Amino acid sequence: MHADPPQTRDFTALESLEAAFAWWREAGVDADFTDEAGGWLAEPKPENAVAAPPPPAPPPIQRKTPLQRALDPSKDAGGGIDRASLPASLEKFREWWMSEPSLASGALDRRVPPRGVAGAKLMLLLPQPFDDDAQGLLTGDAGGFAGAMLAAMGIAEHEAYFASALPASMAMPDWRELATTGLGEVTRTHISLAAPQRVVLFGRAQLALFDIPPEAARDPLSLECGDRSFALLAAPDLRNLARSAARREHFWNRWLDWTR
Repeated sequence: MHADPPQTRDFTALESLEAAFAWWREAGVDADFTDEAGGWLAEPKPENAVAAPPPPAPPPIQRKTPLQRALDPSKDAGGGIDRASLPASLEKFREWWMSEPSLASGALDRRVPPRGVAGAKLMLLLPQPFDDDAQGLLTGDAGGFAGAMLAAMGIAEHEAYFASALPASMAMPDWRELATTGLGEVTRTHISLAAPQRVVLFGRAQLALFDIPPEAARDPLSLECGDRSFALLAAPDLRNLARSAARREHFWNRWLDWTR
């Protein structure tokens, strides 16, 4: 005896979908999730809308190479020094030297103060501080050579004034460009306020601050600072002088002729 198979009927697509939803509801699923967020409300489209043109692309960033940054004086020198702000006393000048923004950009703690007293027998004018001059000009390794040179000249260290044309070290300074910012006048003011008996300038390139041609560096010079004239002797850079016995001999002979 065979039982008749149950009668089956075809389910419509809607009945199948409702059955599937009912099965998932029985399983506890009552919400639908997607990985990307989306708005629930459609944004109304304005009538007669015109698509806005895309915004212009930003200009490309011009990045300088390390060499270009080293050759760019604007990163180390101010745009211009206000001549009217120059102090009238040596004490005020030293304070201004360490804090004036237009004198040089960058961190103020990189600046090195001058040292010495007014009316010194000799001013040693450097282009810029050495990297190890943390306690003042020529307090690092180069100070030993400068001290021996002063001793040979018969000048005690406390009888000398140590100054620099720049308050902080600068990569490859362009002295003619720096002269246009007023640095030459700042240096003349510094010399005038310190009032040394003589000035030795180390590094002949900085003669451009005073509009003195390089060919004149071999002769003793006179520098007008304010209402006074100061005897000036241009010498090679102090580091080159320390490295070369021939340069030291030539400088010493010039010193003897200059001080007779």
